[in-house]
Amino acid sequence: MWVEPPITLNQLPREPGVYRMLDGKRKVLYVGKARNLRKRVSSYFQRKPESPRTQAMVALIHGIEFTITPSEAEALILEHNLIKQLKPRYNVLLKDSKSYPYILLSDEHYPKLDMYRGKRDQAGEYFGPFPHAGAVHQTLHSMQSIFQLRDCNDATFANRTRPCMQYQIGRCSAPCCGMVSQAEYTKQVQDARSFLQGKNQSILAQWQQDMQKASEAMQFELASNLRDRIKALRTILAGSEHSDLPDDADAIVILRRPDSVSISMGVRRAACNLGTHNIAIKQAVDADDIEILQSLFIERYQHEKPPTEILLQCDTLLLDELKGLIKLLHSKQNCTLRIPKRGARLQWLHDIRRTGEQQQAGRSTNNQQAAFEAVQELFEFNETPKLIAAVDNAHLGGQQTVAAIVYGGWNGAEKEHYRRYQLDETGTDQDVPDGDDYAAMSAVLSRFYRAIIEKKIPCPDVMLIDGGKGQLAIAIEEAQKAGLSNLKQVGVAKGVSRKLGEEVLWPSWSMKPLKPGIHSPALLLMARIRDEAHRFAGEYMRKRKKKAMFTSQLDTIEGIGSAKRALLLKHFGGIDGIKKSSRSQLAQVNGISDVLAKRIFEALHR
Repeated sequence: MWVEPPITLNQLPREPGVYRMLDGKRKVLYVGKARNLRKRVSSYFQRKPESPRTQAMVALIHGIEFTITPSEAEALILEHNLIKQLKPRYNVLLKDSKSYPYILLSDEHYPKLDMYRGKRDQAGEYFGPFPHAGAVHQTLHSMQSIFQLRDCNDATFANRTRPCMQYQIGRCSAPCCGMVSQAEYTKQVQDARSFLQGKNQSILAQWQQDMQKASEAMQFELASNLRDRIKALRTILAGSEHSDLPDDADAIVILRRPDSVSISMGVRRAACNLGTHNIAIKQAVDADDIEILQSLFIERYQHEKPPTEILLQCDTLLLDELKGLIKLLHSKQNCTLRIPKRGARLQWLHDIRRTGEQQQAGRSTNNQQAAFEAVQELFEFNETPKLIAAVDNAHLGGQQTVAAIVYGGWNGAEKEHYRRYQLDETGTDQDVPDGDDYAAMSAVLSRFYRAIIEKKIPCPDVMLIDGGKGQLAIAIEEAQKAGLSNLKQVGVAKGVSRKLGEEVLWPSWSMKPLKPGIHSPALLLMARIRDEAHRFAGEYMRKRKKKAMFTSQLDTIEGIGSAKRALLLKHFGGIDGIKKSSRSQLAQVNGISDVLAKRIFEALHR
């Protein structure tokens, strides 16, 4: 329903629901929930809001839409879904929108361990949630060497005839080939399940008992294997078990900087520390703690069961509201919210804050800006560059020649400006001869600079050319042809050892080589951008190679379908045989006319 404030606010019901603030173009500015819609919405207009963000929003409001819900809990869920769908500019948005990862122990004849995201509709047992995928991979990596469960897909498992490399290196017991009995594999599965449930001491006690029995029966190989597994498990558990910390808990800290806000969250499950996860706030960085924590709670606990304890660093006045939120989301779950004042719990929160601050500092814009300022100082520019681009060519034995151009700015990679170029097999006079690096550089830069002139892509402040004086000379020539003679270009030549820090820089405006060395932040920045171009070009080249493995030159010829292609390949024994054939020999194949034979011959000998 639509109403116009402030005159018709009395039309709003006194029921729970969700309201949407709209601007003059009916674009949603803000989505909120309320136990009493009339009371909550009226509060925006009865007094001047304290928050500058809310003041700015209220000034733009031209109308309100609302939806009545049967309960406050349903209003909460609807609000969350609308925020994710509409992304209003004045709501708190969490940058991490993926579902949290779990470890899935599948329900199969021979179960396997795997990472799992999304709706938990596959048969099996789920353990988690983990704070991020890295924690899952680390846990799985450790478990494979201890419990030796398979991690291959079902098709591979069903068709193995001999053990794979995982068995050879002691990370799988190879049930696919009968190297372990089903009873023994079932015991391995039970041990892995107990580990994920936190029953580590019972596992160790059982293994020690089994090791003693094996030793007494003079089964020394089995005893040695159990000894190694006990040692590996104790190594994993060392430092992760804290008797003073709860077995099942999340610890949440809000980190504020002048220009950003993020959440640092530590996770413990089954008495093991699963690591720390940072979640950035994409907008509304001046939002109150309660709004940020409410958004996080809904995002994390709407579909996930909350832990037995949630530790916070916030005002005690917020606890009641957050406890009510947990009850709305999970009425039957017993979850305690605490603000620790001393002891191991407070120390854990301090450790999480310190970890989050270090991660936040590593992504800080100021660090990137300082590196760009170092580039200004190195080259004695009048202004600090804000955008640096790099070009790199890649080929496979002189073939599959491609090029890539990437951009880096103060905030990191500017991926919306990335470009990839195919430099061979285009069927034009722009095809680059195999292995001709200078021709490849000329081809890609002529197209790139033309796009800059046509304002399809921004002009960088500095252009990095992968190579020495030769490649730089080509770049200067192409820039002059395009009318970009003032563009600052730098050749980045790798040293003899091709190690980071050995690069020689060739500025286009002086042609005097510079060798800043590995301690130069300017060189390290340019090396990172150059390496990103190398990665992007290599990724494109490998993609083309993979595609070429499943395609044929015949596929591009008009009139050749799968049936005629199969006939030609069978008749001549392969593509090389077809290429060596004359027009008349091609025409002898059943279904190939003289016109089509000529077309095939010309296409393969272009």
